[in-house]
Amino acid sequence: RVLVIGSGATAVTLVPALAEQGAQVTMLQRSPSYVINLPQRDALSNALRRVLPERWVYRLARGRNVTLQLLFYKAAKRFPGLVRRALLGLVKRQLGTVDLRHFSPRYKPWDQRVCAVPDGDLFRVLRQGRAQVVTAEIERFTAQGVRLKGGEELNAEVIVSATGLQLQIFGGVAVSVDGVPFAAPQSMGYRGIMLRDLPNL
Repeated sequence: RVLVIGSGATAVTLVPALAEQGAQVTMLQRSPSYVINLPQRDALSNALRRVLPERWVYRLARGRNVTLQLLFYKAAKRFPGLVRRALLGLVKRQLGTVDLRHFSPRYKPWDQRVCAVPDGDLFRVLRQGRAQVVTAEIERFTAQGVRLKGGEELNAEVIVSATGLQLQIFGGVAVSVDGVPFAAPQSMGYRGIMLRDLPNL
């Protein structure tokens, strides 16, 4: 039995990966996060590759992705109630009979990051009963697992803390471009892997 503590991107990708390896997994969260199902493969780009040069396909996909993310963010800020209902409706469709309260945050969409569920794998293992979600606060760790503030005890052989990270950008290396120190907070990130004005990243 594995207990994953957290509700962010690490937890929502780790839980299905562990469940697929045969573990019975519980995701314990203090409070829910907004989650959305995203496909791993870009079907439109894959189709366009048959008729367009790779460079064009890349540019079209990048422009589309940036535009959609921006529109989603702006809609969430302008119409938070509508976006919340839409997100929860998508989750309900994925979960079936699983309790929706574990995916209903107290905050508005995009007050915190929206977590992507690759190919709906988290929803799949929850529907299959190979994983479960518990929303509660921890009172203390015990020899068997953790005791929750409500008195319930969750047994676990392995406990994984997926409660966030303290990032030291570039591992503490001082990065400069043409002799000018690179200021990462003033840059723009793209898809978690590239930074504007920093070549090769």
